[in-house]
Amino acid sequence: MTRRERIRAAIAHKDIDFVPINVEMTSGFQKNLADKVGAGNVDLALDNHMLRKKYKHNVKLENGDERDLFGVIWQTSKDGGDVGIVKTYPLEDGDFDGYQFPGIDTDLAESCLKTLEGEKDRYTMFSITMGFFERAWSLRGMENILVDMLLEPEQTERLFEGIFEHHMKLLDYVLDRDFDAVYFGDDWGQQQGLIMGPDMWRKYIKPKVSILFDRVKRAGKQVVLHSCGDLREIMGEVIDMGVDVYNTVQPEIYDLKKLKAEYGKDVTFYGGISTQQFLPFASETQVREKTKEVLDIMAKGGGYILSPTHAVTPDIPVENVLALVETGKEYFKR
Repeated sequence: MTRRERIRAAIAHKDIDFVPINVEMTSGFQKNLADKVGAGNVDLALDNHMLRKKYKHNVKLENGDERDLFGVIWQTSKDGGDVGIVKTYPLEDGDFDGYQFPGIDTDLAESCLKTLEGEKDRYTMFSITMGFFERAWSLRGMENILVDMLLEPEQTERLFEGIFEHHMKLLDYVLDRDFDAVYFGDDWGQQQGLIMGPDMWRKYIKPKVSILFDRVKRAGKQVVLHSCGDLREIMGEVIDMGVDVYNTVQPEIYDLKKLKAEYGKDVTFYGGISTQQFLPFASETQVREKTKEVLDIMAKGGGYILSPTHAVTPDIPVENVLALVETGKEYFKR
């Protein structure tokens, strides 16, 4: 069974030889891992089952900042986290007439597709980062977009419509190519509940994102949704929208037993081992015990991909991540 077949089987809730594993890394952690196992052994050490290519290209500016495809200026992250902090919001002043949404960068898209189409063993994902709500606040500013949702509905719809049209054009360009899924990165949740609340999510985000998901499904691809935070208020709706795989599954937020019992037959969960409150602080023994505990809950009946809840950062010991991977491989040999 190839790693791609193992992921496909997990999503189909079939019995498999062991639960598929995927560990995403920040550049800082990847350097630490390479120092430990050798640069040529990084993929072998993790046995990652998924390959994700981001439709992302930031231009480096003279002062060290970066400008993304939508004109947002980012201050480069100094902590190895690879995300950065927005410094300039192109629509902060509300001048929508002075802003033009970008066209599709076909060279970038082709570069992503070439890598995905060259992969024969792993499950492949074309990734739209800053998916929808994230792209809106990166353009307008978080406080502004939340106020707009309440007080400026026409302006808010105009902004989301521009993002939606861009993403539909991008999907139309890529979906006839050979890869498995579209990965939408779009944080809707915070530690308790939704950032914008369920009513505003249903009004502005759900309708257009549902169309994006449907476009992917009609092309025969699967939908992977990454959303940090607490989605319990809308989890059933998210699944009904066509999500095949949900990440991040933060155990600080979700009772994993309840989550698996209520939704485990309808979606595949991807995550479950905390990068926030566990992996940076635990011993190797604790990591092994926790991994077994999570697998006991989440692996039953398929529908689970073993993973940390987020891309692992440099403050997480390499030994802990290797212990997670090794335990996952050993779990079904008992």
